[in-house]
Amino acid sequence: PEGNPTPEEIVYQAESPDELAFVVAAKRFGFFFKKRTVSSIEVEEQQLDPSKPNVVVTYEILNILEFSSKRKRMSVIARSSNGKIMLFCKGADSVIYQRLTSSANGYKEATQKHMDEWAQCGLRTLCIAEREIEAQEYDSWNKKFIEASQALEQRTELLEDVAELVEKNLTLLGATAIEDKLQTGVPRTIEQLMSANIAVW
Repeated sequence: PEGNPTPEEIVYQAESPDELAFVVAAKRFGFFFKKRTVSSIEVEEQQLDPSKPNVVVTYEILNILEFSSKRKRMSVIARSSNGKIMLFCKGADSVIYQRLTSSANGYKEATQKHMDEWAQCGLRTLCIAEREIEAQEYDSWNKKFIEASQALEQRTELLEDVAELVEKNLTLLGATAIEDKLQTGVPRTIEQLMSANIAVW
């Protein structure tokens, strides 16, 4: 986030359009992404009781499992102020659905139906899922993550293998859909390349 940290004036910079759309939508539903540091984020959350003031909650960012074209997903592991460790994963529906737990996913069919409808309208869809990680499991897994991240050879492959160990038994939260627009100036650039007989795909 950049600028004055108020819902009206803050400006978000995101790596992808779906991330930007997600935080803007969350703000409209009472979850204002207020501040980001290297190791934490602050979210101003609306109370269930509208008569009570909003509360600012700090989430400690423990690990980020990066997106790649092979993985087709990315995850973040965070610890909330009450000590609960959560993994949040977003990615292609085919990848996320493979990693869902067999129970507590009653919205799978309905969500898939919505995504199919959005795709027919030309929108790009992503699934979002979560799981709670017990402290003992996390500590054991994090040792492997640190070892993989410090490897001098085959680091990418080792990190992907470690991510597989924790990105499982997920609970589906929902899906997003955005218009897959080209960046400003890209259509004109493609047109000029094609007019110069340069293949574009």
